[in-house]
Parts: sequence; structure tokens; C-alpha cells
Amino acid sequence: MLRALTPTQSALGGTAIVMSCACGASVGTAQLVALAGIGATSRFIHPLFLGVGAALILGGLWRIARPSAYIAAAAFGVLAVAATLTPPTVMTTKLVPWNASQMAGGALYVVVAAMLGYAFWRAFPSRDPAAAGAAIGGAALATGCNCCMVAGAVAGMAVTAGASSAFMQASPFLFWLGVAIVAAGLCRLGGMRAAIWAPIGGVVVQYAPDLLKLTGPWAPGGADLQAIAKFGIYVLGTGLILYGFAVAYRAVPVGVRGSAGLRPTGSTAFGAVGGG
Repeated sequence: MLRALTPTQSALGGTAIVMSCACGASVGTAQLVALAGIGATSRFIHPLFLGVGAALILGGLWRIARPSAYIAAAAFGVLAVAATLTPPTVMTTKLVPWNASQMAGGALYVVVAAMLGYAFWRAFPSRDPAAAGAAIGGAALATGCNCCMVAGAVAGMAVTAGASSAFMQASPFLFWLGVAIVAAGLCRLGGMRAAIWAPIGGVVVQYAPDLLKLTGPWAPGGADLQAIAKFGIYVLGTGLILYGFAVAYRAVPVGVRGSAGLRPTGSTAFGAVGGG
């Protein structure tokens, strides 16, 4: 699969998977495989979704800038620790406030986002590094939902620190804040043609899954197939947000950082995401 993708497509595709909320899809997949007599809980399946995304990211970055791949690999190691201390199953209003180890896990999710953001910022440098950093940071904040990943971790830590428990359901606010930051950064990098993809993708992520309700339940044998389909929509919407980076980076010179500064990379740039 990696050989069929350009390095940039692999890295961005993996990022879309990691950024998307896979909680419901994990539950639905567990229910589905149970029909085949395979016992697997969502806590086991959720990391598999992340593992696919991580493999795509690492495969892409390895072919673009190996130091960034090393940073990303370390980040996923930290993610494993974070998920052990604070699994998605504890990111609910019923299980906050968190204890000290869960707070540490929540903080590690933020560390993971920072490490992955730095890996991409380093692998795809821009002539406007501040704008690129802001856009990447906004994407990190828009990762996950109120029950997983960065958004869930930030909400959980906020409630534990004294915020209203309603904040656990405020992930759409955190998501849209992240999308707004992405759009602002992309606008500086590539103008409105790049920035517009952030809110377009955001609308798909937040509202398109609700359209599935119009089709009625998809629950053969009690397995929630709609939850799996929603994950595909989340990945699509997140992919549209990330496509804005490709549009923005087409408009500015990019390269690989080295001792001699920026060196053009040709097909490894974000702008080559549509290439073969």
C-alpha cells in the first residue's frame, strides 16, 4: 500500500486517520467481529486504527526526511504510554475528574501532538515558518473528539482543573477553534484558496455523519455499521482540511532543512500530494 502512494499522500493520509475520532468505529468493529465468534473489545481495536495511520505517517516521513520519521516514531511511543494511562474509555463526564496518572496521560497526548507537529513542520518547511507552525498546531487541536485524543485530553484536564463538566462535551468548540487557527495559518501561506478547505472539511466532519441517520439503523446482528461508516466520513473531512496544506504549499517554496538551509525537494513537498 505504501508503495502505491507518494510519500506526501502516505503522510497526509495517515494523519487524517490519526486525527479522526475512531471511538464509535472501534465499538462497531468489535461488535462486527463478535458476530464471527472473535472476541475483541473496542479498547483493543481502537489502537489498530491508530496503528494504520501511524504506519502511513512513518512510511511517508521515512521517504521524505528520516529525522522527522524518528521524531514521529518517538511520538507514537509516547502515545502508547498516554493511551495506557488515559484510554479513550475514561474521557467521559462520568469518569472525571481524573486522578494524577490520568492527568499525566492527558498531558502526554498534548506532548504527542507537539512532537508530530514538529516532525511535519521539519519535514515540510515553509518560507513562513510561523504561519506553518500555527496551521499545524491548529490541526493538532482539532484531533479527536470529547472521547479521544487531543480534544478529549484537553477537555478532561480542563474539567479536572475546575472547569464545568459541560466542557467535556465542548469538543466541537475546541475543534472549530483548531480549524480557525488552521485556516488563519493557511491563509497566510497560500491565501483564501488554501484557507477555505479548513472550514469545508470541518463542516464535513461535524455535520455530514448526521446524514446517515436519515437512512435508518444499520445494525445487522446488533453491530453498529453506521459507526464504521461515520469514521470514513471523519477521515474524508479531515483529509479535506489537510488538502488545504497541499494547496498552500503549492504557492510557496518548500524544501528540507539542513546545514545549508532550505533545499528544494520537488515531489516530496505538500504541493505534490496529487501527484503519482
